[in-house]
This record gives sequence, structure tokens and C-alpha cells, in this order.
Amino acid sequence: MPQLPAAAEPRHSSGGAGGVARAAADLPPWHRQKVKVPRRIWGSGRYSPGAVAYYAQVAALAQRCEGCTASVATLARYMGDAKRTAERYLAELAAPGPDGAPELFTVRRTGSDGDGETAERRVRPAGRTEHFAYVPVTAAKALRHPLFVLYCALTYATATRTPVTAAELAELLDVTERSARRMTDELEALGWITVHRRAGAHGRHAYEVHDHPLRPVAEQPDRPDTDGGSGAGGDGGSLAIKEDAGLTDEMTGAGGAFRRRRGDRKWVAPPVDTAGNHVPDTFRPAPGPRPADSDPVTLDPRVWAVLEPVQDLLPGLRPFVLRRIAREVARQLDTGVLAEDITDQLRLLRAWTPHEDLRDPGRWILGAALPARPGPCGLTDCVRGFMRHTGAPCKACADHRTRPNPAEAPSPAPAPPRHPATPPRATPYARPSAPPPSRIGPPPDPGGWRALVARERPHDAARTYRHRWTGDHAHLLPPDTA
Repeated sequence: MPQLPAAAEPRHSSGGAGGVARAAADLPPWHRQKVKVPRRIWGSGRYSPGAVAYYAQVAALAQRCEGCTASVATLARYMGDAKRTAERYLAELAAPGPDGAPELFTVRRTGSDGDGETAERRVRPAGRTEHFAYVPVTAAKALRHPLFVLYCALTYATATRTPVTAAELAELLDVTERSARRMTDELEALGWITVHRRAGAHGRHAYEVHDHPLRPVAEQPDRPDTDGGSGAGGDGGSLAIKEDAGLTDEMTGAGGAFRRRRGDRKWVAPPVDTAGNHVPDTFRPAPGPRPADSDPVTLDPRVWAVLEPVQDLLPGLRPFVLRRIAREVARQLDTGVLAEDITDQLRLLRAWTPHEDLRDPGRWILGAALPARPGPCGLTDCVRGFMRHTGAPCKACADHRTRPNPAEAPSPAPAPPRHPATPPRATPYARPSAPPPSRIGPPPDPGGWRALVARERPHDAARTYRHRWTGDHAHLLPPDTA
């Protein structure tokens, strides 16, 4: 990770303002540069912390006259990452965002001689009504990526005077609240913020954000870079490629077999006789836990008085079951159930249950005798028609008794069917009988078919054939059709 210059806090070597001017002149130009990082980048959870830092770096380089023309390797060197890591973050920014627009645009360029040049990259700026964090690019280079996201959030909260809590910061960073507090302490230790404990509204911490660290950053050895490769750097240790001869047993024997170098085993000590040793009590194994049913059970006097109808069944129960019965009775007594009500219920159910059906008395007491049995109204405070605490008759049970029994009510008349009755099936069509043989063929009377039609249906024949009947057929028409 790149480190800040040692002159982050000016040293007044000669005194006066001249020392400050000389110290400021030694800083790089980007040391005082600030960029706008939209809230949709660092506050939506859509982009990783590394992508947020690379957005700030590209935005800072894009402010130059020629724009951001740095290659991927150059951007990776600026941010202290591997080239493969930089490519991953740039691809994340170039992908379409939640609204369909990417945050990074790349324009390919070609020189006048036809040779290709490095691409120009531009970021999607913040809108006029969009919230953003105005942060120095120095923080994107010097801080870890998660710390830079935290720095952007605190810068925005300070500028908008929004009080924040560790829980809100943890939700933004997608970490636990304890991790958020630890990251805030780390950011304060680096000098980028100042935390005023319990000095904000409602006892919250107040944060003061600085454009530059208040104290110089100590030089740290470079970390092995493992982001873009499978192994660490050579200066920080490498994967073993040769076997250490001092850690390998000597190969002996034929066929690749080996054994440990123990010689003739003369150095082996004789076996030790421990038969007569006595282990002190300190090293003896602890006694095992006693079973739950081995301890005697002592019932409370009020519980014993309530269980009077079933006291003859208790000696045969296991201590575990007996404890459950005692706890259930004590629970009902603590909730306001009268001891007489529980005793009466046990006595009544014991009289109703035959002795041969009590094959498991503990199960019968817990499952049938002790559970509360409300009246027919279903109220928990009603015990067989009387209220538990006052003893007054239950009005709901009285209404239930006066209500007519649905089983004894006369059955209502059947409702008419929803669909009309099916109409009777029509009589099948009767085909007319065949005409006699004498009617088949041309009619025997003079005039043929037309004369026959004129005789049987004179008016129809007059309307149909009048314009075609002439000569011998005209006298066949009725006189009123002439």
C-alpha cells in the first residue's frame, strides 16, 4: 500500500512561514486534490470498497486537461495493487449499474501514426441534485479500501451534520458493529479523523474529518502481494520449491525404502514399571454425574395438598415425572388458579376413569387430569360454568345453555336447485313412410308435375309458374289468378 510522504505534517526546520511553504512545495500536486464520490457509489452496497477507491482515483486523473489516460498497470501502481486486481475493479465499474448506466466509460484511442494509445477513461459524475462525499484523493491512495468507504461516510455525515452510530456504519460497511468500532479506532489512530466521545446529539460520538492525517504515517514494510497471483512476493517469503535435507530422513535400503536412523537401539531406555505407583487424588478422574432419578423428591406442602386425590399414584412414579407434576401444579397456582379447583378436577376425573385404564399414572396426570378444562364457552377463566376469581355464574355459559340445540331443530326445507330441471328429451324425428309404388314417377294425369301442383296448390303454383305456363297449362290455373 502506498504510504504518505514523511512531510504530511510540516516540519518547521527554519521556523516561520517559510518552513511551511517549503514543506508544502515538496508535496506532490495530487496531495491537495479533492474529488466528488457520489453516494450511489459508496452508500448503496452495490460496489466493493476497492471499486469505490478506483472511482476516486480515475475521477482525480480525469480532472487533468488530457483526461485520465493512465494504463491499467499505472492505475494499479498508483493504488498499490496488482494489475489483475485493478482490472477486476475497473470491470466492476464498467458494468451496468442498478439504473442500467455504467459508472466508468472507456474510449479507445489511436495515434496519428496509426499506433494504438492508452484508452481514455471517464467516470459518471454526480448529478446536480445528487448527494456526494467531497474527499481528498490522498485518502483513496493511503487508506485501505474499507477504511476509505468509512472515511467517505463520515465525510458526508460531517458535511450534512447527520449524527451516526456504530450500528449504522456497520450496516453500511456490511460488517458487525464491533468491527465498525474497530475500523473507526483505526481511522482515528491514522490521524484522518478525530472522535469526540459522547459529544454529539443524544450521547453519540461526534466525528471531525481531516483532509490530511494529523500525524505522519510510519513507514511500514511492504506486504506480500497476493491479490493478483497464487503465491506471495519473493521478498516476503515464497512457496517451498526444494526439500530441506536436514528435515528428511536418510534414505537407506533398496527400492527406495527408508527407515529412521536409530542404529541398534542401544540408547532406548528400559521400560518403566508403574504397577506399584499410586496416583494422588489430584489426578484421579472426577466422579461421573449422577442420574436425574437418583435424588429424592421433596414436594412443597401446597402442591402435596392439591394432589390429595391422586396421592396413592405418586409412589410408583419416577422422580423426573414427579418433578414435572410438581412444576405444573406450582405454575397453575402462581397464575391464579385456586387450589380447590385443581383438587376438584383431579377428584372428578379420578372418579370417572376406571382403574384398569390407568396403565401410566404419570402420563394420565400430566396429560388428562392437570390441564385446565374450560367450560362450554371456551373462556380460560371459566371453570364448569363459574368464573375462577369471583365465583359468579358465567354469562357465556348461560347463553350457551339457552341457545337451541342445532340437532333438535327442525330441518329446513331443501333449497331449490340452482340450475333448472333438465327438459324432457324430445321425441326422435319420425321419418315419413315411403310413398306407394303408384306415386313414384311422373303422375299419370295429363299435364305432368306442373298440372299436379296446379291442382293441389293452385295459388302457390300461380306465383311460381305463371310466367312460364302457357298453352296447355294455362287453363289449369284457378280463375282468381288469371
